[in-house]
Amino acid sequence: MSSFSQHPVQPRSSAGTMPLTPFVLLGALWGAIALTWLAWAAGAVTAALTGRPGGPGFGSEFVTDVLRGRWDIAYPHVNHALVGVVYGVLVTAAAAPVIIGWIVWERRRSHAGDPLPSLARPNEVADFTPGGVTKRARQLRPSLADTPAKQLKLADTGLALGTMLLPGRRGPLLRASWEDGILAVMGPRAMKTTAVAVPLILDAPGAVLATSNRADVWATTRTSRALTGTVWVFDPQAITRTGQHWWWNPLAAVASVEDAARIASHFVQPIRRDKGEDFWLLAAEDLLTSFFLAAAASGAAMSDVQAWLADANDDEPVGLLFDHGYPEVARALRGRQNGAPETRDGIYETARTAAKCLQDPRIMAWVNQPADADLPRFDPDAFPVSTDTLYLLSKDGAGSSGPLVAAMTDQVMRYGVRRAEARGGRLDPPMLCMLDEAANICPLADLPQLYSHYGGRGIILVTILQTFQQGTTVWGERGMGTLWGAATVKLVGAGGDDPRFAADVSTLIGEHDVATLALTRDATGHLSRQVSVRRQRIMGPEDVRALKRGTAILLASGARPAMLALNPWFRQVGAPVLSSHTAAAIAQISDAAERERLIGDLAADGVTLPTPPAPAVLGGTSRGATRPGNNLAREHPDVGHQPTPDPDETAGGPGAAARRATPTVPRLRGPAGRP
Repeated sequence: MSSFSQHPVQPRSSAGTMPLTPFVLLGALWGAIALTWLAWAAGAVTAALTGRPGGPGFGSEFVTDVLRGRWDIAYPHVNHALVGVVYGVLVTAAAAPVIIGWIVWERRRSHAGDPLPSLARPNEVADFTPGGVTKRARQLRPSLADTPAKQLKLADTGLALGTMLLPGRRGPLLRASWEDGILAVMGPRAMKTTAVAVPLILDAPGAVLATSNRADVWATTRTSRALTGTVWVFDPQAITRTGQHWWWNPLAAVASVEDAARIASHFVQPIRRDKGEDFWLLAAEDLLTSFFLAAAASGAAMSDVQAWLADANDDEPVGLLFDHGYPEVARALRGRQNGAPETRDGIYETARTAAKCLQDPRIMAWVNQPADADLPRFDPDAFPVSTDTLYLLSKDGAGSSGPLVAAMTDQVMRYGVRRAEARGGRLDPPMLCMLDEAANICPLADLPQLYSHYGGRGIILVTILQTFQQGTTVWGERGMGTLWGAATVKLVGAGGDDPRFAADVSTLIGEHDVATLALTRDATGHLSRQVSVRRQRIMGPEDVRALKRGTAILLASGARPAMLALNPWFRQVGAPVLSSHTAAAIAQISDAAERERLIGDLAADGVTLPTPPAPAVLGGTSRGATRPGNNLAREHPDVGHQPTPDPDETAGGPGAAARRATPTVPRLRGPAGRP
């Protein structure tokens, strides 16, 4: 007959495998002696307090009298009831430290299956502790070099990840540095938004770009971020229902074939994610590249691109490319248009599918020059060196504004690199790019390759995925592997049900030695013990899958794995204020949605209401906020918002001429008649 128990081997925890009987006997003996001595001390203390003579000294005779109940001999001159009260007080005072010590020891000692004793200690993640991250921040941010460490704000030193969990207690708050790239893989309802996206956005010292397919991030952070800079909301599909207060020209940054190809890739990537790479996608991407280049070079608009896509026989873009110095692209486009009709039509249809969002007038209003000349234009070149916030919102699915979200994200980050190069190599303060729902609405094709490069430029990427498979669907096995390896900080949260990913994480966490105690009783009743040591996973795949909501595994480069308790915004200082901001924003969206429903019902009945003005934004968080010193810009979000150019940057830049140019090229319809 055998039984087994197992614990991590010392020194990380208590082995718990030694025979306990001798220790129990010794403890009981010394406990009895201590209780007897306290009985004698109670009589002595009572006599001293009452001014009475003391009783016999402590010894065998006193012990015998107490055990036989001869109280008059043991306590001859004092009240026996009072002695009992004093004895109870003394026993309680003596037992309290023992009980407290036992509780502390019990909480901190290891139990079978507890991974914390074998995970990282604070000294093993020293670069992420307050002292280590402060030192790195002073090295990475020249503006903090002369600031005494005690005067630094915690938010200036790095990005808060979570509180370290240790056996029986909590450790320090760990932070990522201003050169780390963060990848968070967390399932639904695992606090991705509340504990990762929102806190990092609120604490960011510089510009913030945030993508999402819901309004929750915007609702919670917009008011606070408006206190540090202007808030820009790109919301063509009316997720926040704040209306349009500015516009953006995606073609302004196109000054080469490469620039045009990057924009085209953002339109094709969602289809590539679903269907994989094939001839039609490559040809459609090449077609879109030609159209974007022709429109940018000639000063045309995105509406012209859509018009060219609609007519496979329209050779206007061919003529524009010849006119503006791109004969190679022009000849390639003309050859594609003159190809076999079946092939040409298939390519055009694929390109139309990729650029389906350009058929939506709501979306096109944001990327075409408006009739209102006073409507400001967003400048992605100035944004990285500001303290502004850019929210990029899009719904999922075909026809969404996701390709434009990806294109704007890419442009802002590329201009950020230029600004960093003009400032000595890094942005200070850094720019935070919070790519929530990146796989759905911002699937940048070369994001895995950009991760390691952008960290060294002061452009901090935080990509949030629901599952690892979501990333492999977008970037493929190799691309997702590159992204995983390039991210220096990885957070694995609750809600993951991918067996393969759970097994991989379990392997990365590692193994430890486990002492296994075997108890065997033979036929005569004799009990024998045997202790053996074996290697075992610190956390098995089943443990990774069963992570509690609100916790995450930290896998950081150059450090042992650690367990973190996430710090959601609603448990931090200022939570009541943020809650009120969120409630006000949600109420605003609800009111606007209800009004739309009522207008739709009335329209169905033949009743027409006057068009209301654009809804005001609460709390100065969108382009309607009011703040002393910049009333005009806060009253209308983008009015007057042209951040001061960086004096260190040389003139020009990608698309500089296109930004300054006025579209004066006449429209050319029909045969271009080019050679």
